[in-house]
Amino acid sequence: MASSGASSKPPKCRVAVVGANPQRVARIISLLHQSNSLQHNGSTLPDNTKFVSPTHRHQLSEVDYLPTIDVPSLVEIEYLPCVATFDSYEDEYGGMVRYLVKLEYHGEHGTLIKGESLAPFFDDDGSIDDDNANGEENPFHGIAAVAIGCGVDSVEDVEKVANFMNTLSSSCRQNTDGTVDDNNNQILIESIQCNAEYTSMKEENEAFRNLNESEKKEAITNQTIGPGKMAKFVYEVAQKVVYQKWSKELDEIMRQKKSQNTDEAQHTTIEDKAVTEATEQLHELSTMGMEDETTPSNNVHIPDPSKTRYACKRCRTVLFGEADLEDPPHAPSLHNFRKKSTFKLSMQSQVCANHCLATTLPWMGATDDMEGKLHCFKCQTKIGHYSWTGAQCSCGTWITPAIMIPMSKVDEMGGLLFADSNNVAGVIKMPMVYAADAPTTTIT
Repeated sequence: MASSGASSKPPKCRVAVVGANPQRVARIISLLHQSNSLQHNGSTLPDNTKFVSPTHRHQLSEVDYLPTIDVPSLVEIEYLPCVATFDSYEDEYGGMVRYLVKLEYHGEHGTLIKGESLAPFFDDDGSIDDDNANGEENPFHGIAAVAIGCGVDSVEDVEKVANFMNTLSSSCRQNTDGTVDDNNNQILIESIQCNAEYTSMKEENEAFRNLNESEKKEAITNQTIGPGKMAKFVYEVAQKVVYQKWSKELDEIMRQKKSQNTDEAQHTTIEDKAVTEATEQLHELSTMGMEDETTPSNNVHIPDPSKTRYACKRCRTVLFGEADLEDPPHAPSLHNFRKKSTFKLSMQSQVCANHCLATTLPWMGATDDMEGKLHCFKCQTKIGHYSWTGAQCSCGTWITPAIMIPMSKVDEMGGLLFADSNNVAGVIKMPMVYAADAPTTTIT
């Protein structure tokens, strides 16, 4: 079946409204046809109960599902006012046996005095419109659903109506070999239930009759009791049968949509977190050195945030950046002054395990001695050493001067990318703190 559009009619779904009282059934049909009059005071009926969207439970738009699955955007509902007539007789043991005399259709508005057979509704050819040249097949054959109320209150009477409708609908569920497939267009039959404060629908209906006119009008508007409640129930049955027709397809779309939303939410969360951290870093960049006006500006070191930076492995304080490394970098394995020559040392001699800086940085403090240790200015962890007379790198090359920080002591972080000065367009790998020189003060 093609999705409904401007060039084709929506499929039609017939819902039988069954009751024992013709006037009450006609009243329900009138409320359904004029449901726009109930649109106030918390009413939940839509403006037009003549149409139902298969996606009403999923709140999907046509953009969500029409390009993906073959589901109509709307289904037309045809309400069939039906009156059930019961009678009883005395059996051979003196007991009374109640039976269903007839169940007939009473016209579009439920006002026909003499009812008609329901059989013709099950004998149609399943097309959406007999005049439709395209001959599109209607997915709802015969009567798709039955909503029971309006005086049909007892469980026994409901069962009799259900048995009658199932017998008629079996003709729509016959396979080519004459057998009945219960999974093919099986009719949905439901009966209205009383509110929790009542023991039966008979008691609830009696309570409605005892209301004054103003109270009755309010109850109908709010659909809590009486005809308003029944009209709401009938429409919900129509919604249910339409939804069930495409439940598998719509559930699959919702599963895919949920998975997509989850992926998007996770991606958004990661991006939001990165942007938040980046914003904090920008703020820190803009305020760095402003907390203490006595701190000289040349004691502040801020690595270029758009390039790779290196942070203390223990406290995540950013210590230096790509621009602070020696330039050009030294050639590896130029010298080897080790007395021992083992295979292990030979392998190690091919690898640089240090970051070699071009010069000392403000946060390193006093570096007047010929050599000394380097500590993270914040957590005071030893992170390297310096020697003005030079030192040998792990790769074998002698470097002078040697300002070395082992790679194992710091974490490498990707640079931030900025679309402009006010907009962060990139991400960062971890939280970061920029280092400012305070030789005699431990910064916390």
